[in-house]
Amino acid sequence: MTDPSPTDAPQPASPALRDQLQALGVGAIGGGIFFALSMPLAWMLGSMIFVSILALSGRTPQVNRKFRGGMVAILGVFLGSAFSPEVVDRAMQWAQALLVLTVYIVVGSAMVYVYLRRVAKFDPVTSYFASTPGGLSEMVLASEALGGDPRRVSLVHTTRVLLIVLIIPFWFRLAMDLDVPSMMPPQPGVVPEVRDWLILVACAVIGWPLARICRIPAAALVGPMVVSAVAHLLGLTYVTPPPVLVAAGQLVLGASVGCRFAGTALSLVWKTVRIAFVTTLMLLGLAVVTVLLVSDLIGATPEAMALVLSPGGLAEMSLIALALGIDTAFVSTMHVFRIAIVVILAPGLYKLFRRKA
Repeated sequence: MTDPSPTDAPQPASPALRDQLQALGVGAIGGGIFFALSMPLAWMLGSMIFVSILALSGRTPQVNRKFRGGMVAILGVFLGSAFSPEVVDRAMQWAQALLVLTVYIVVGSAMVYVYLRRVAKFDPVTSYFASTPGGLSEMVLASEALGGDPRRVSLVHTTRVLLIVLIIPFWFRLAMDLDVPSMMPPQPGVVPEVRDWLILVACAVIGWPLARICRIPAAALVGPMVVSAVAHLLGLTYVTPPPVLVAAGQLVLGASVGCRFAGTALSLVWKTVRIAFVTTLMLLGLAVVTVLLVSDLIGATPEAMALVLSPGGLAEMSLIALALGIDTAFVSTMHVFRIAIVVILAPGLYKLFRRKA
């Protein structure tokens, strides 16, 4: 029997498409297993862990950026629905929390920088941009432009997000006895109409490009979230995207985090992950101390402040707050500020720091 000719043989999918199908397929398997086991935030955590393992095994899973952006926009619309008129009455509390968050970012970044520079022996540029609690893409680009090691910066940030997103839901479930559901429950008592669906779609379609034009960090999430918040604050709709769509968004988000480990040597991954684990514990320890000191002073619950100061991903921490029912509007807004502070101030402060040095 002869081999089939090139025209008779089945043609494989393009590498990019194959890699995307791998990421989403393995992510769906991981999310499904976690959901069956009633794990917290099953579709995000299961997808993240399984795709991370796939990436570290030598495969190159990918998630199309536009597809990811579309799914993240759905999550943004969902998060925006948590805003209510009562948030306006808490402006002073939010201002105090923002001040605490800013001090936390400065102190935490300084602690991590000293550790990376003196213990881990990273170069100054890599140490600086790997120490910031947020802004992964921007910090990687800035470190590369200034002569740092973008692989280490990316790995430290990715590992921090992965560890915090893994630790926080289980901590709340096991240590604080709070139920973290596997999937977002549907909104009770609201029957959506065609008008509601059109408004939700408009929030995503308008919010994302508008945020990009304004150069807002995390535009795919923040833009739809802001427009959705305005729509819900004005009472234009009280509907949220269906749980199935939100679960799909979590799956894609988790897979995207896992894909960041693709193409990196295991030796570099293992060494950097150990370092990132220590820095993550440093930031979480500082967050705990800060919560104990200030939560009563500014009138925020310890649970809400713990989520505000946990430097995981913006979307991931907001979803955890939403799943726990812990002041989602407050938590998500503070994380938007966290990303903005890091992205806006970090590169300029480094140039000032370098000139003085």
